[in-house]
Amino acid sequence: MDRFSSNITFLYYSKFEEGCTFIEKVLDLELVMDQGFAKVYRINKTSFLGAVKKSDGSIDGDYKGGTLVSLNTSNVVEEYHRVKELGVKDLSEIKLFEEIPLRSFFFKDDEFHDFEIQEFIDKEDKLIF
Repeated sequence: MDRFSSNITFLYYSKFEEGCTFIEKVLDLELVMDQGFAKVYRINKTSFLGAVKKSDGSIDGDYKGGTLVSLNTSNVVEEYHRVKELGVKDLSEIKLFEEIPLRSFFFKDDEFHDFEIQEFIDKEDKLIF
């Protein structure tokens, strides 16, 4: 049995509504909980991404470590074209990482949180992720 039933990664935003709009429009995620100072969006049935008003959060939002939110897809090319049309910051080209192996691209939201959309190539990896 798994020790944990699901996960939520929370991102802290100075401009909370703009951060939520980015998650809703660019990442195209479904809102599943609105707590006022925080919103939680469904990535899939057990994985979630949250947005928090920086001024009201539980931790010191001024410290930013190296965090990358990676979302797995079965069609990275289709997702790339969808995101590119939205004009996001620092959009990379799709890159092949042969050593993993996967194909992915990177971009940022307006508060410079890093995002990656990736597609695993090996069938075994696709079964895991």
